[in-house]
Amino acid sequence: MDNSTKKKSSGVVLKAGIWYTVSNFVFRGMAFITTPVFTRLLTKGEYGDFSNFASWMSILVIITSCDLQTSIIRSKLEFEDDIDSYIFSMLGLTTLITAFFYVVFLVFDDFIFNSILAIDKKYIHIMFFYLFCAPAYSMFVTKHRAFYKYRVFSIMTGISIALSLGTSLILVVMMNDKLMGRIIGQYIPAAILSLILYIFLAIKGKRIQIKYWKYALVICIPLVPHLLSMNILSSSDRILIRRISGAEYAALFSIAHSCANIVSILLDSMNKAWAPWFLDTLHSKDYSNVKPVTKPYFLLFVSIAGGIFLLGPEVILILGGKAYLDAIFILPPLIMGCVVQFVYTMYVQVEFYEKKTIGVAIGTISSAAINIVLNLIFIHAFGYRAAAYVTLIGYICLLFYHYNYVKRLGYKDIFDRKLLFGTLLILFLAMFGIMILYNYTILRYIITLVYGTVILFLIFKQKGIILSILRK
Repeated sequence: MDNSTKKKSSGVVLKAGIWYTVSNFVFRGMAFITTPVFTRLLTKGEYGDFSNFASWMSILVIITSCDLQTSIIRSKLEFEDDIDSYIFSMLGLTTLITAFFYVVFLVFDDFIFNSILAIDKKYIHIMFFYLFCAPAYSMFVTKHRAFYKYRVFSIMTGISIALSLGTSLILVVMMNDKLMGRIIGQYIPAAILSLILYIFLAIKGKRIQIKYWKYALVICIPLVPHLLSMNILSSSDRILIRRISGAEYAALFSIAHSCANIVSILLDSMNKAWAPWFLDTLHSKDYSNVKPVTKPYFLLFVSIAGGIFLLGPEVILILGGKAYLDAIFILPPLIMGCVVQFVYTMYVQVEFYEKKTIGVAIGTISSAAINIVLNLIFIHAFGYRAAAYVTLIGYICLLFYHYNYVKRLGYKDIFDRKLLFGTLLILFLAMFGIMILYNYTILRYIITLVYGTVILFLIFKQKGIILSILRK
């Protein structure tokens, strides 16, 4: 690949990344803006119960969809001319799987909702209406992301989030049962939007082909335990805290988790831009172009994460208020976990390209098992704060697993290892210093100002290169 083509591909990734990141921050920023409202309208118990419901919903979405939308980006490399039929085939399969689980939940509703989920069974129909429809939205935006149609992705993200948050606020204010209002407002508007997209994709796809089911299931079935285990890594702590320490402590942890989600949204935004380009680059065997693009990609993420580290107390205060300030010291390990996750996700993309998803699943399942065992031990012994450090340990284990697995696949030098691991070590050590700084507000503000000035100076220094890429 010549230099002009390399610059063009870098420009595509950067341009898409800017759209994904800005739109996600603008639209999902609505969630952060409204979080302080919900923490004040709902009791700590209600906020903790909604967090429990949302955690279980995210698990059920993975089970009933089998994460089939993930295969769309990979399938583009082989079935680009018939991609609409492929997507409709995936949608039909998720509908069959969801219908099966709906019947199971209806038959065993008391046992499942009371003994396992700790959720009132009156929410079952809301839950499954969303589960039936939600895959259509995921597949629609994934298709457009795969083809770098980032404007469509951004618009749909904005509509979905605005509908859910707006309806939630209205219903929580108007309804006596505020937990019911929060759940209906969050999930029903998104389900209705997804239902419209379901019909659109069905018309466009026209036919369901069983051969595509076989192709996708080979890739995605191993990803289901992987994603479930990832979900366990990110949400089991809240579920276990609620059971061991109570809903109020689950609410404290949820606020810190919501603050760390700023970094998670950044991770998700940038990965959505980078992953399609990276798979295309591997497919064309243009390995020499990987490091020049991934270096600024990684450093940009770390720079923003570092700033959020420093402003942790202010973020907690804004989102939760003084009642949630006890959560400030669990925010740094949660953010550090997001940074580690960002790095190992880069290695996971290599495994995904090579269709080695069974290896992905093995690593995540093992890490999740370690996470649950350690949470049960340390939450009992040290309280809810221990869960944040347990999650970080789980992510570190995953990073070393995926690094070694990709090395065995022959991609030892695909990324700049010294840059990735050296930066992680520096940030890990800085995390403890920043936690000490939380007790010295003025000094922390000075360091934050210096840090921000240095980052802006570096951006200004490289402005010529940045503008050159943006013009392309």
